[in-house]
Amino acid sequence: MLNKLLTAFRGKATETGQAVVDSQALRILDQEIRDSEAQLGKSKTELTRLMGQRQLNANKASTLESKISQLEQSAAAALDKGEEELAVEVANRIVALQDDLDAERAIVTEYDASIESLRGAIRGTENQLRQFKQQVSVVKATESAQKAQSAVAARHSGQNSAMHSAMESLDRIKERQQLDSAQMKAADQMAAEESGSSLEARLKDAGIGATNRKADDVLARLKAKSNKDSAPE
Repeated sequence: MLNKLLTAFRGKATETGQAVVDSQALRILDQEIRDSEAQLGKSKTELTRLMGQRQLNANKASTLESKISQLEQSAAAALDKGEEELAVEVANRIVALQDDLDAERAIVTEYDASIESLRGAIRGTENQLRQFKQQVSVVKATESAQKAQSAVAARHSGQNSAMHSAMESLDRIKERQQLDSAQMKAADQMAAEESGSSLEARLKDAGIGATNRKADDVLARLKAKSNKDSAPE
């Protein structure tokens, strides 16, 4: 059980770490580019150093070649004058210098190989770095576009939410107004019942009790009275 818990904790830590890496992916890419550029700069510095050292050894080889050439001329002159012993001494000197020259030439050859190899590595790194930068630029552009789309979607969602909230508020206002209207009608009805006007209205509708006198009723009554008064006894 303890092992399972530890494994679960490690898994959670890995997920958390990966989430952090994902959230900082572009920043990490930028840092990796800077690190690669710094390493490339060091490689170029090393190339410059190798080329300088190679040139020093090449200069030494050239100097040795010149000395050997001069000594060969001197040895030939000694032979021409019959100075055999001197010619042998010069020849020994030439042999020693020739060994030094061979060593310098070998060093120059090694430098040439190292320089060519490093140049190739630098060219390859520059090409990879250039392609990587292009890809990162595309990724950044895509990231910016996606963020813009997310912002638009968020604003649209917010607008919909605000509209929905406004509609709910409007519905609540209508409901409250309807309730207020119903309450006012109920209050009027209760007031009418308490004052008796409601009962009188119902009796009037049923033809019971006092009726509204109209002008026609008054005229009819007057005519009837007039006719009665004028009738012979």
